[in-house]
Amino acid sequence: NPQIDRETIDSINEAFFITSTDPHQFELEAMPDNTTMELVEARRECLQRQQSAVSKKLSDVILHNQPSYIKELKQVQELQKSLHNAFVICSNGRRYESLMSVGVRCSTASLALLSNQQKRQSLYTLWEALQTIKTLQHSDVRLTELMEEEDYAGAIQLCLECQQAAATYKHYHCIKDLSAKLQDTLELIEEQIDVALSRTCRMFDSTLYSKLQQGYQLLGKTQSAVDQLLMHYTACIHNTAFQVLFGFAQLNKSENNLQKKQYKDICSLIDQDFYIPCLLELCKGLWAIMHCYHNASKWHKTNRDQLTSSKIACLKTLLSSSVQSLKSPAHVQGPVLTNTALHVLRLCGSYLKMCDVLKPIALDVVMCMSQLFDLYFHAVYSFFSTDEVGISRCRLDRLHSTVSHIETTLFTAEVTGDNTMNHQQISPPNLSPAVDLHQASSYYGITERIVATESLVCLASQFELLHPNLEEMIPALKKAFLQQFYSQTVRAAVDVRVPSYLGVAVHAIDAPTIVAKMSMVKWDVREIMSQHNAYVDLLLNQLTNFKTTLFAAVRTVVLPEEVVKVIWHHCIAICNQVFVEGFSNVKKCSNEGRALMQLDYQQFLMKLEKLTNIRPIPHREYVELYIKAYYLTESDLHQWVQQHAEYDHKQLTALLS
Repeated sequence: NPQIDRETIDSINEAFFITSTDPHQFELEAMPDNTTMELVEARRECLQRQQSAVSKKLSDVILHNQPSYIKELKQVQELQKSLHNAFVICSNGRRYESLMSVGVRCSTASLALLSNQQKRQSLYTLWEALQTIKTLQHSDVRLTELMEEEDYAGAIQLCLECQQAAATYKHYHCIKDLSAKLQDTLELIEEQIDVALSRTCRMFDSTLYSKLQQGYQLLGKTQSAVDQLLMHYTACIHNTAFQVLFGFAQLNKSENNLQKKQYKDICSLIDQDFYIPCLLELCKGLWAIMHCYHNASKWHKTNRDQLTSSKIACLKTLLSSSVQSLKSPAHVQGPVLTNTALHVLRLCGSYLKMCDVLKPIALDVVMCMSQLFDLYFHAVYSFFSTDEVGISRCRLDRLHSTVSHIETTLFTAEVTGDNTMNHQQISPPNLSPAVDLHQASSYYGITERIVATESLVCLASQFELLHPNLEEMIPALKKAFLQQFYSQTVRAAVDVRVPSYLGVAVHAIDAPTIVAKMSMVKWDVREIMSQHNAYVDLLLNQLTNFKTTLFAAVRTVVLPEEVVKVIWHHCIAICNQVFVEGFSNVKKCSNEGRALMQLDYQQFLMKLEKLTNIRPIPHREYVELYIKAYYLTESDLHQWVQQHAEYDHKQLTALLS
């Protein structure tokens, strides 16, 4: 009975629920002194009932809390499993930490070793660079020794190698001054070679002459060496003749200021008694010069086979490198084209498709294509051409003829007998206001000139490829029209480069300033000069600045090599005109002054070859012939003036006066 069990449990003494209570001792102490067997048995039974009630109650509580127990037991098991996993993780972590610490120590040591090796390599590279720089700084001593030994080829080779090494280490600040010093040294070597070359005109030494030729070959100036040698022989002949005549003229004590007299005047001062001795001395001096000239000619003849072999070897090397360059899959620069040129090509493609469908109108289609090209040709020419000095008259006449023909056939409407027009008149195109060809900041529209002109040249090349196809489409009787179109217009497109880029080249130099500087030079000198005049350096500086500015101005398009060549040809022609104009303004000039003119122009040509990479310099005969004309006799000079109409009236008058 639950009620009885509850009452039995309630009857249990509270002392039994205290943990520190000893139930045996407690019961013994609770027994009275006169305890009987019946009393003990009754108490035992009471305690058994109480124990039974408590056990039953406990069993009921356990049964009632069995699900919670199972749940808690499961949570304990899971907690135990988690603790075991945590223990494994911590153990592994500590083991890995130990291994990582060992690995970090090893990695740190390895990285330190690599860092030290890199520092060692950098320091070794720096040491080699410093050793090379030290050698370069002391190279002037060796160059001086080579020059004293007259080993010009070795000196030039050493100087070129030093320049190459200086270019390799140009990122060091100390190399900048050294590079300029090496360039000055190379120019000094060139001057000393030139002086040594002038000495061979009086005393020829084959060994020295061979060294000089090797030096000029290393410099890449074999042609300049020939020009300089001829100039030195001319000066040597003049000086020898003048010195001999001057010596005999001094015997005539009635004359003073012989230094200021001309060669012809000094000849008239020789007494008749000294004619024969003077002539003998003059012949001896000239014979010595002729003997040296003969030896030089003999040297070149002897070494001709060797030079031919070297040229053949160079040609083979060049051909081999050309073949390799053709085999290499290098990037090919595409043509410069405008959207208008591409549109013209698309229209031509549409026209050709029309010809396949409607063959009877093929002639009209070809004529329309030619009109499209004529319109583009005329637009580029009218927008960008510049008629200035320096252009070949033949090329200008051909261009003017082509443009006049286009204007007549394209922009002028033909009127028939009944006053009706047989085709619609086309208005000439106008240049966009956004294009300014007179602005120095854009370098006079150089980018627009390149894009327009080179797109015209590319369009002409595409028409050349279409020539066989167009010729098959039209009747045989009308092929003359096609031939005229190609010969007069298409093939003249490349000539538009000449007047187009002239508008840029005319701003390369300040011609009036150069001419003014030339007029300030004293040309009536009495001795052969070895140093050129300052106006030559000024002119070269202006050309150098022009080159730098030109390449800096062209940013959005590629500057084709053909364009650079055309511009340089214009600049050279303008400079040649400046030289002739400056020489024609000279009022007083001696034979030594004429030699100085040749020296100035030769120095200009030598420096210009380095600047432009053009060899040989074109149109140089225009200046050289004008200088040499001063040495002609009066009768030959009149004949020469009649044969050379390329000089203006003022320049020819200066020669005759």
